[in-house]
Order: sequence, then C-alpha cells, then structure tokens
Amino acid sequence: MRWLLGRRGGGRLPSLGQDFEAAHRQYVQRMGSGERLWLRTKPFSAPPGRELRECLRTFAHIVERLDLGLRAQVLDVGCGPGWLSEFLARCGYWVTGVDVSDDMVEIARQRLASVNEPVGEGLEVAAEFHAMPALDLPWHERFDAAILYDAMHHLDDELETLRAIRRALIPGGRIFIHEGVRPEPGSHGERILVAEMEEYGTLEAPFDPDYLEAVVREAGFEEVARFAAIDKLVDVSAEKEELQRIRALVEQPPMNTVIGSNPAPVAGIPFAARIEPEGSWRREGEELNVSLRLTNSGLCFWPAALGTAYPAGVVMVGPYLLEDGGRSELPRQVLPRSLSHGESAAVELRVPEAAVVGRTDLTIDLVREGVAWFEDYGSMPLVLPLPDAA
Repeated sequence: MRWLLGRRGGGRLPSLGQDFEAAHRQYVQRMGSGERLWLRTKPFSAPPGRELRECLRTFAHIVERLDLGLRAQVLDVGCGPGWLSEFLARCGYWVTGVDVSDDMVEIARQRLASVNEPVGEGLEVAAEFHAMPALDLPWHERFDAAILYDAMHHLDDELETLRAIRRALIPGGRIFIHEGVRPEPGSHGERILVAEMEEYGTLEAPFDPDYLEAVVREAGFEEVARFAAIDKLVDVSAEKEELQRIRALVEQPPMNTVIGSNPAPVAGIPFAARIEPEGSWRREGEELNVSLRLTNSGLCFWPAALGTAYPAGVVMVGPYLLEDGGRSELPRQVLPRSLSHGESAAVELRVPEAAVVGRTDLTIDLVREGVAWFEDYGSMPLVLPLPDAA
C-alpha cells in the first residue's frame, strides 16, 4: 500500500504501509464481545459518553442542512454497523449503505430488520446494504445526497473516492462530510492514531481542513463550504468567556464538516417525465393496450418496484380518468427498470376496456407511490384520446 500524504503533500496523516483494506474487513472479528455488542447499539452506550453527543448533534446537522424530502435517496458511505442508516431510514429516507466489511454490513442489515413498525403513515423502513469498497460504487445519478460520517479517514485515494461518489449523485445532489482534523505532527493525538494503525492495521488518516476542502473541489463539487459546530448550551452568565469559546471554535473547528453540490447543468424540477405514445391503441381481449416511451426529464432518480412489492417512493405509471376535478384511478403499471436523469424506457400500458367505456380520453402520469403525483411537482401528464368505441 502506498503512503498517503495527500495530493498536495501533508494533506492527511500517512499510513504505515499496511494492507488496511484487509484489516478493515477483519476488524469486527478482532473485537471483543462487548465491543461487538456496542456496534449493535451505537451510538447509545451505558453510561452515555461523548460519542453519543457527537453522533446525535451531527445527525441533526445532516437533517437540517440537507433538508431532504420524503423518500429521498441517500447514500451512507462507510456505513459501518448502520446506526446512521437506521436514523436516516426512520426519517422516511430511502437509504443505501456501503461498507468494505461484510461483518459491518451484516450488522447494519440486522439493525434495520429489527425496525418492525412503520416509520410514518404508510411508510416502512427502506434500506439496502452492500459490502464493497467506496471506489467501486456502481451507481450513476441515483442519490439525492451522500453522507460520509467519520468514514473518509479510512478510505484510500480520497480524490477518486469523491469522484465515484459524485457520479452516483443526481445533478444538484449534495455531499455531507463529517471528518476528523489531522493532528499536529508529534502530538498526543497523532500518537493515538498511529498506535491504532499498528494494533489493528486499519487506516486512520484524517485531513488537514484546507486540503479536504480543496480535494472536494478538485473532485468536481461546487458550492463547497466548511462549517463549524457550536451547538452547546451557552452560559449566559459568563457571556464574555462563552463568546471567546465560540470564536475559537469558528476559527479552528475541532472537526472537518464540509458540504458540496454536484453541478446541475440546467435548472429543473425534481420529478418530471416526458410521456410519448408509440403507435395506437390495440384491443387484446378485454384490455386496451398502448406502447409508451417514458423519459426521466427531471433531476431525481426513479426507483422501480420489484416484483409485487410497491413500497412508498417507487415510481409507477398511473393512468386515471378525470371526475369532477378529481382522479378516478385505474390500475398502476410498474416500470421495467429504475431510471436515472435522462434515461428512457418502453412500457406497455394495459387498461381494462370496461373501465373507460363512454370516455373520450385517458390521462397518464407518473406517481411516487404513497408520496406524490409528478403533476404535483409541475410535470405535464399525457392526455391520450381513447378509441371511439371505448
């Protein structure tokens, strides 16, 4: 393994030349039973400690700053035992966690499987986990946000990792990085990290703040900003001292918090569809069938339903008839596959002929199951004339 000095030299603490990817895969197996139990309960512990405070505060920052909508697609990079994925899923987000460790991924799956009750009206937990290096992310323009919570210091080749994450984000999607600051050379903090690398073989290489911000920009992110967390109770009876403390936190934050955006080439609405008929209606038995070409002309990813499961947030074709200003909905149709921004797919729409007898036209829209119709976002549905004899 190469020594990690950062592309500008000194950008992050160097490794010891160890096979740290293998060490991360074996990390859980080397832990004691109490430590493995903690992975299943993190961030909670008995008694509660500093990590609980840090995790909960940062989680609140993530929710506030990203301001994601219901069933937003969120990528948890270096998800570990899945505590953050669980918290995000409980907010109604659709979470995908990735980690190089099969053991960590299995713990994360078990944590999410234990959430037995709905997290909202009609909303079950939506989460999936994959054991893979972050450099191998296979997705293209899928996620509304990617989060790296205390994970990036474990990852090799920070620039290419960030580029892989950016490719997985939709246009305008954002990255949220919460990461340690590189300690001063020769300091007690550096000795602790070196000792951990010596004991476990893992990579513990946090970043210089200026370097981290620069490499996020080099990876292609825009609107990159660095933040300081100052959310502690303020003793108003010692105003001067507290203001000095806040100023010190702003001038030299103890943690790196960086947010950036994937460039969006043009402004657009999140969910929009171009729906085009390909040919005329055909009668097949008791159904009317028509071929459609659907194009994702919005910014957001369309997750398709799998099999007969239609969880909230999947995108489906929703034909309907107008009734006194409302919708008389006909059976939904699943997409043949998930679609990213700009992608198209062919769909055979099937409508029971008895349901449209005497009607002159049918309206066809896309719907985020249990969330909203595309028309609600400003997308234009297709109004398709029906055969005369219908």
